[in-house]
Amino acid sequence: MKPISFEPIGTIHSCFREKFGVPRQSLMVDQALGVLKLKPDARYRDALRYLEDFSHVWIIFLFHEHLDSEWRPTITPPRVDAPGKVGVFASRSPHRPNSIGMSAVKLESIQLDAPGGIEIHLSGVDLLEGTPVLDIKPYLPYVDCIPEARGGWTETRIPKYPVHFSDESLVQINEAASRNASHYRGNLKRLIEQMLELDPRPTSQRKSMPIENESHEGKAFAYRMLDFDVKWEIQKGGVWVRELKRLS
Repeated sequence: MKPISFEPIGTIHSCFREKFGVPRQSLMVDQALGVLKLKPDARYRDALRYLEDFSHVWIIFLFHEHLDSEWRPTITPPRVDAPGKVGVFASRSPHRPNSIGMSAVKLESIQLDAPGGIEIHLSGVDLLEGTPVLDIKPYLPYVDCIPEARGGWTETRIPKYPVHFSDESLVQINEAASRNASHYRGNLKRLIEQMLELDPRPTSQRKSMPIENESHEGKAFAYRMLDFDVKWEIQKGGVWVRELKRLS
């Protein structure tokens, strides 16, 4: 077969600036907001007709940071309870023969007359800033929701950890919200809480330094989100947010 090429229809603008901290699946963090900015094309206005009648959509996208990397037939999933390595086709890893991903997200609104082109506002995203989008499809509950479906190796509960905030971090969060950091319109405190309660660290760190183990008390970490480095540490079987350091 001849190679097939696609041209993106638009780009995602997201609260996630790096892979570390991105939710492992869409809709796990409902405060994770994103905007799909469509390329200028007069036909897109008609192409979106009646889409706003749907509550959720599928976003078909490119894992743009993996386009030049070799794909792997087996991968280690980012869940500590996964059965070792699994086939890449039994996962949603970006390390695929073709770096294509799909995410079901909530459709918040469509701004047809936004400056610079149409904007589609989304929530529950698991997409990096700058992600190229290939297509949009409506989520159809009568076929996309399959109650009797099996979840394979993923059929275990994902733990959530309590998240607490220092007084300093709360002041910084309130100041950032009042400045509308990076034009984020959601609940910033809740966004940080939802991300950290799922332990966003790489699998290697979650296995070697589990939050439940008292010997890791005080271990410090950070991840980049919006205009900040969110600094946190393990405390009393949960997460303690120390501060938000604004990026220069």
